[in-house]
Amino acid sequence: MEGFVAAVRAVCFVSVGICMLQSITDGTRLRGAADIVLKLIFALAVTAPIISGASDIELPDLSAFDSTDYSYSTEIYENELFTQVSENISAVLRDQLKAAGIKAEKIDTEVNISQDGSISINRVIISTSDFEASAKIIRGSIGQETEVINGSY
Repeated sequence: MEGFVAAVRAVCFVSVGICMLQSITDGTRLRGAADIVLKLIFALAVTAPIISGASDIELPDLSAFDSTDYSYSTEIYENELFTQVSENISAVLRDQLKAAGIKAEKIDTEVNISQDGSISINRVIISTSDFEASAKIIRGSIGQETEVINGSY
């Protein structure tokens, strides 16, 4: 880190020197020659720390990220999948109830996703003032064996 700080300081000092020499040579015939020399000095100031420190560059240890254990990411994926499926089914049920003229404050669905990818809806918890009509519509959409629970009333 100290080498990097020293390189930045060197570039800053050379830049200040270049600005001062350019202001001194402004409007003279030496301007073109001074620009070439100053650009070479600047290029040396920039590249010298890189060239001298190329062998000293230490890359961070990335072995912690080379894990072949994907169980954690699989668990996150499955949890998110359950959540998203539940939210999507709840939104469809809410739209069906709304089309029937029933206002549902809250709909929660409990789903299971089997290994073959099939989705089964075990339970629907609904908060509405017209529970019986809502339960009839939900069972008609999902299946008669679905457990519909009144969540608020």
